[in-house]
Amino acid sequence: MSVRRAFGEWIAPGGALDAERLAELERLLVEGCPPTPGPVVDVHAHLGRDADGHALDAADLVADMDAHGVDRAVCFPANEPGDGDAAFAASNAAVLGAAQDHPGRIVPFCRVDPARGAAEAMERAAAAGARGLKLHPVAQGFAPDSSECVACVRDATRRGWPVLFHAGYGARALAAPFAALLDAAPGCRIILAHAARGDARAVWDVARGRGDVWWDTSLASLADVAMLPPSRVLFGADRPYGEHATARQLVALAAAVAGWDDAQVAGVMGGNALALLGETP
Repeated sequence: MSVRRAFGEWIAPGGALDAERLAELERLLVEGCPPTPGPVVDVHAHLGRDADGHALDAADLVADMDAHGVDRAVCFPANEPGDGDAAFAASNAAVLGAAQDHPGRIVPFCRVDPARGAAEAMERAAAAGARGLKLHPVAQGFAPDSSECVACVRDATRRGWPVLFHAGYGARALAAPFAALLDAAPGCRIILAHAARGDARAVWDVARGRGDVWWDTSLASLADVAMLPPSRVLFGADRPYGEHATARQLVALAAAVAGWDDAQVAGVMGGNALALLGETP
């Protein structure tokens, strides 16, 4: 017998896994999370199946959003193998199709490899309704301040798109490359995933006082999130690698540690993201 879990896969009880205890833990996390005063927007979700077999489809994501009080999710492709042109053409199309199938719930970002057909991929995605760009320097093997990456960020900025970067978990030192990128792409709006975990304080030193950097909470450190100004923080869960119950708890704990008020919590949980997307909270 298998138990349907929030990670978009079937988990078969066996070995040390106790499905009932797992379900109870999830229930306690959900019930223990305070209500959010305003819309909830998750800015970090992957659709598709990555090379390691982690998978999430749009129907499972929306069901999970409904179960955890999440109104909208910014989605982009997983690091999928098998895209013959190496430009995420099929996976970008799948995300854009999911947004059409779930209007008002999924906000589509496209994903590209800056070194392989990025300009054409972004043009196709823009024509199909993409709202932003996801870049992964570790998975695609590039530096944030490389000429190819700078060109992508400038292109996104011209389109009015925010750019979400993987930042942390395998990334090299981030502060100097992102400082150079910000200087090379005036007007850009950068979201640092995982709150730049592992290098957050160094990045904060170069981003302090700038109006072009935001930080998402997906799989982030509590200490890192709590040190950041809430006006620059965006709720994220990193589905299917993370999940919404613990992601919401992380924000609740950061709010308690840092003393955020209800308006600041509402901004972190959705208002800041909607403003970044050009929408009214």
